[in-house]
Amino acid sequence: MIFTDSLHSLEAEQNVLGFFFNRHIEEDKRAQMLALVQPEHFTDVRAQTLFALIKKHRIFDRIVLWDKIKSLDRVKDASIEWSDLEDIDDFVNVGEIDSYVEILIDRYQKRELYKFGGLVQQAMLEGEDQYDIALKAQEVLRQLGSTTELETNEQLLNKVLEETSDDIISTGFHHIDEFIGGFSRGMIITIAGDSGQLKTTLALDQSFKMAELNPSLKIGIFSKEMSSESLIKKQISRICKIPISKIFGQNYDKDFVRKKMMEVPAWRENRIRIINPNSFTGVADIARIQMTHRFDIWFLDFIQLLEFAKVASSSSDYNVQIGQNMRNLQSLALATKSVGIVLSQVKKGIEYRKIKRPTISDIEWSGLIKQLSSYIFLSYYPGKYYGFDTIKEDRYYLIAEKTRFSETFTYPLKVHPELGVFTEIEDPKERQLLVKELKDVNDDQMKSKKGEFYGSNRWNSGDAEDSFL
Repeated sequence: MIFTDSLHSLEAEQNVLGFFFNRHIEEDKRAQMLALVQPEHFTDVRAQTLFALIKKHRIFDRIVLWDKIKSLDRVKDASIEWSDLEDIDDFVNVGEIDSYVEILIDRYQKRELYKFGGLVQQAMLEGEDQYDIALKAQEVLRQLGSTTELETNEQLLNKVLEETSDDIISTGFHHIDEFIGGFSRGMIITIAGDSGQLKTTLALDQSFKMAELNPSLKIGIFSKEMSSESLIKKQISRICKIPISKIFGQNYDKDFVRKKMMEVPAWRENRIRIINPNSFTGVADIARIQMTHRFDIWFLDFIQLLEFAKVASSSSDYNVQIGQNMRNLQSLALATKSVGIVLSQVKKGIEYRKIKRPTISDIEWSGLIKQLSSYIFLSYYPGKYYGFDTIKEDRYYLIAEKTRFSETFTYPLKVHPELGVFTEIEDPKERQLLVKELKDVNDDQMKSKKGEFYGSNRWNSGDAEDSFL
């Protein structure tokens, strides 16, 4: 979990309290949460007191609760003011409360373990019997474990049966949607590629495609690689069909651009938002922004640039920190029921290989990136490696190296790099031809002077016709 810090989450405490003031919540759900949450789960004394009164007296109205507070002398010692009740938002719904309660209990458990760790250290310094220490540890762990309530099979079944089409988000590409069914909320998707392989360009284009195919959703773009002004310029290039070189060179009609940009509903309505890189450094900042704005889809460009909790002194430390950031990003996607699309770098040196193509093992510090991503796509612009005299400038391939619920595949697209526009190819025969064209280039690279192949890979396996969409 990720919010505020590792031991506290005042935001979760406020939202759990707000849940009980929401008049639209059914009594059964309120009762379930009252049984699960305890006053000691809160760190703020006022929050502890308020929840204790709510739990004991079953009061779910602010005014009635305030009257109760004024009538109890012992409660006055908590210094609760009417403004404290007014400041509690009651927008938290049934779909969100489970995540907030999970955060609340998780923080409580961590605080208890942290406190007990200090006691154990002190006991060891004082020479206390190790068996007694072990018994105390066992009791603490038993108490922590007893606070978690497991869902019944019927509850899990109902969650699945109550899913709607709004729980599935289009990828932005029709043929990929048909093949994998779209992205589910709570997923982390990774798009990996070398520098110059159009990762950011794809993300910006995909954000508009997703906004068009999911017209009610909000999209956030977090980039540590480019300034917000540079990203806006790339958006202008895409929407207004003006080469990016002219945008950066100030060689365009600004009145035309203003008019054209306002014609795009998702952009005009601020459903696609670019987050200023100066407003976030690590996952905690992203979580704060996401919890405030509730984006349905968010892009991160790219994960290796996020700040770590500590300075990594070696590759091993760096791997641990990347993994922790991935865990926290996945927790954020689950807690906010959103889809996170994470961009990642790959190792350098691909241009020196015979087959100038990245693989999933090239993702830098990739252990938990591979494990936690539901889908991993490689952004592949082969003309940058082989030269545009070998592979045309408009050839682009989105290679699905990991798919959770389907086979891996290669999806060819036409790209206009100067405009940042990716176009789907409707004719399946043309898509097949483009995949075969790429295979042939790789086959030529693998041939020796005697016409033999060195090694093997998916491109010379003879299955290219079956591995495309």
